[in-house]
Amino acid sequence: MMGRRRFFTGIIPTTVWTSIAIRSLSCNAEAKTVEQTSFLILSTTEAETLSAWCNVIVTGAGNAGVAQFVDQSLSRAQLASLLLLRYLDASDMTGFYRNGIAGIEKESAHRFAQPFVQLTKSQQTEMIADAVASKMQVWSDPDPNFFYFISRSDAVDVVYGTEAGFVDLGIPYLAHITPPQPW
Repeated sequence: MMGRRRFFTGIIPTTVWTSIAIRSLSCNAEAKTVEQTSFLILSTTEAETLSAWCNVIVTGAGNAGVAQFVDQSLSRAQLASLLLLRYLDASDMTGFYRNGIAGIEKESAHRFAQPFVQLTKSQQTEMIADAVASKMQVWSDPDPNFFYFISRSDAVDVVYGTEAGFVDLGIPYLAHITPPQPW
């Protein structure tokens, strides 16, 4: 039978090393969070709005990194972009997203006197339904219905167009060449 003193002298070094390992992992996680939230094109506020908008359209899009996906694609040469907009409107993709996000915020402030990210889920859903129905009150450029279409495509790509998304759908991911990153 092990005595109390022997037990504690054996457990203390283990506890110390475990706490050091956990703290190290925590610091790495914080570094990754900072890395994931630093944007090249979009401001943090723009990214939060886009993320919230897309998350209402496709549940999980915010956590899947839709804002990072759009930001990274906007920072690349247009021919290397993974955005659907590349094929539909080749003019100013960054301006399109910035104006769309500004339109969301303008409409939200007009209707509810709050930023989009602070609205209730039902208010956010109402705004998106009105964008689809082309019933926005103050937002007109870019066309809210078209912005919905493009941002929905981005959200679907990020949530379901990845290997993890295929797993969630129960579909085998049979990539000819495995991509180096999720998107």
